[in-house]
Amino acid sequence: MIILLSRIRWGIGAAGLGLLLSLAACAAAPSQAAGVPTQTAPAAADTPTPAPTETAAAPAQPTAAPTQPSPTPPPAPTPTADTRPDPARWSEWPVIPTLSATARQIYAYGQAHGMNAQRFSSVGDCQSEPNVFMGIYATDRYWLGDQYQYLQETIDYFGDAFDHQSAAVRDGLSAPTALSPMWADKTLCQSDESPVACELRLYQPAFVFINLGTNWKAGASAARYEQYLRQIVDQVIRAGAVPILSTKADNVEGDHSLNRATAQVAHDYDVPLWNFWLAAQSLENGGLDPERDNIYLSFPDGWDRRNFTALQSLDAIRRALFNLPQPAP
Repeated sequence: MIILLSRIRWGIGAAGLGLLLSLAACAAAPSQAAGVPTQTAPAAADTPTPAPTETAAAPAQPTAAPTQPSPTPPPAPTPTADTRPDPARWSEWPVIPTLSATARQIYAYGQAHGMNAQRFSSVGDCQSEPNVFMGIYATDRYWLGDQYQYLQETIDYFGDAFDHQSAAVRDGLSAPTALSPMWADKTLCQSDESPVACELRLYQPAFVFINLGTNWKAGASAARYEQYLRQIVDQVIRAGAVPILSTKADNVEGDHSLNRATAQVAHDYDVPLWNFWLAAQSLENGGLDPERDNIYLSFPDGWDRRNFTALQSLDAIRRALFNLPQPAP
């Protein structure tokens, strides 16, 4: 279930890469006993007396069966209210997700089938390469400040995963090509493997960020995008990894329909959605670089905000999963 966070705080990275930045009552048997006939003894006389007549007592009438009580119908079940946010209002979803019961089940399944609890991975284009997405936390070039020191536990927990090069991250990757074996690294992947399937087999991550949508043509069908995204989420879940879907800051499609589709998929599968679009709205130009067609993030603010809120999302999921205390709002 996604719960609205009342406040979002940002932290600062030391090298321009941090900022103040998850349903017998039975009827009685009738009385059937007949009365016993009575007989008068003959008198002692010479004249015969008439033969006595035998009078049979009338059988007792059966008692009426008691009225069978009407069974009391059970109370009608009350459906559990769905308190999750409405996908149509995706722009109001919280930046940081919480972990649903469904996501917990996916994680438990994955742990029983060999997925590594201390690994996360990504599916995306060049903006998900580790040198720009989360890789800063594999170095000593970030600064959390006193307010966000709690995030260090998550950095330590995932360790080298921050610098991992995913087989499902490639320049120009889109939702359909993430499912195509033609886009897989032939030096790493089997001939019939898509980039997504290859990464899940090789790295066995417990969590997978799905950062897609930027490489989608304006006017192309958002419904088709949603179909491809569902296939990716299906593969990730079947492998036992928890998908972490993300909204994007750009609007290449012109109507934000891809973010709407992403929220719908997150809602339908009941998996985490990291609403980066909302996090970027407080930045100048929505965190986008106007000199790069408002597609790529601004430097350093857009990139810093993306990295920091992704880390916060990973931390919130880890804390919820292991029943660790959440930071004070």
